[in-house]
Amino acid sequence: MRHDDREYNTLLLDYYGELLTRHQVNILSEYYNEDLSMNEIADNLMISKSAVQDLIKRSLVQMNDYEKKLKLIEKDKKFNKILDEMKSENNELLNSYINKLQKIK
Repeated sequence: MRHDDREYNTLLLDYYGELLTRHQVNILSEYYNEDLSMNEIADNLMISKSAVQDLIKRSLVQMNDYEKKLKLIEKDKKFNKILDEMKSENNELLNSYINKLQKIK
């Protein structure tokens, strides 16, 4: 689990946010996307900092569990790596397939 990796946690939110409650998404989005501190979030919501901290921690555990099971981030990285390798080839047919694949994403 990578609780201290902001970039990875933001990715988790992007991939698995739809599986969380609106409340979880709002707090995580304020923390990771809007860069508010836990104190600022707590003040805005009139809850304790420890409640914000606990919600973030539990949400990250939940999203990491989703990633362990579904591996969407891992698969997307592999897909993009293969796509980049394909792009390096200068082939018209291959380029048409690349365009089709990119439209799926």
